[in-house]
Amino acid sequence: MIYDRIFEEISIDELNDLLVTAEDTDGLREALLNDFLRCANYSTPEQWNRAVRLCECLAIIGWGDHEGVEAHAGKYINGYPNTFFSTINNEVRYLDAVWSRREGGIVIDRDRSSLNSMPNRQIVPVICENVKLHSQRNWLPKCPVQIVRTLENCYAGSRQVMDSIRDDLNPSLLKKMRPHLYGRTLNRVLINCAMSFNDGPHCKTNYVIADEGLKLNKSEYYGQLLTMYTEKMIERDGLYLRPRYDIGPFRKSTGIIHATIVFEKEFSEKPATEQKRLMSQYFLTTVERITDRQKRTDYNFKLMMEDFSSVLNEWSACDY
Repeated sequence: MIYDRIFEEISIDELNDLLVTAEDTDGLREALLNDFLRCANYSTPEQWNRAVRLCECLAIIGWGDHEGVEAHAGKYINGYPNTFFSTINNEVRYLDAVWSRREGGIVIDRDRSSLNSMPNRQIVPVICENVKLHSQRNWLPKCPVQIVRTLENCYAGSRQVMDSIRDDLNPSLLKKMRPHLYGRTLNRVLINCAMSFNDGPHCKTNYVIADEGLKLNKSEYYGQLLTMYTEKMIERDGLYLRPRYDIGPFRKSTGIIHATIVFEKEFSEKPATEQKRLMSQYFLTTVERITDRQKRTDYNFKLMMEDFSSVLNEWSACDY
């Protein structure tokens, strides 16, 4: 039976091939959903891993009218395993568990874990054998570009624009991009805005944008900066030489690409409308460069870029 084979050790492609042959997709979806809801309040690694496989199956055949989630296994801030479910809007659902190590195994840490959207449920720690916690190998179609912030610090002149990214641009991308038309190879491009800032004499970072033509290695940044400024100026003003664009590799296992755009102090001194125009240009250039790198990938970058450009144009043209 198809249902029994779902839980065998098979690749995601084999799982996809298996599920698309199902005659009663609606019946299969209902069975998968009922099984998932039983596992969503997991207590053991085995229950978590079963929930992961169920999420993989539902990502393939669809969640129907039920809210879809993805199952992620990562690390908590203390380095311990962290397992959780999230929606396409990065909202956590069901059990978000942090696991602690015990002699002979692992157990869910009740104090660091939480239940979301699960009334009348409780966290039930069970000391278990230290089995590998799996993470979902496919993903739901979602907005392929998100602008993120590693640090909230920035000069006051950019605060209005950064708030607009959070309140206007990202919500517009979620609403107007059409991920179901682009393909599933790319999961998400996460673009971090690294802003210059000055929060006091001992907490400031002012970026100097490196000339791309120099093709510097990271180890050469400081030496190049010394050809431009004295050591005293570098220390006094918190100067750091960085390239405008830093684009990481495409990770096939997650479908995610991390990119960083660096902004100098002078950027924050420009009018807000000019900042938005320049930011839109930088965002578009970043995704264009990624598109060029991944042009052999089975993904409709052309359509995605058209939609992304349209949203950026609308955002940058909107006055305060």
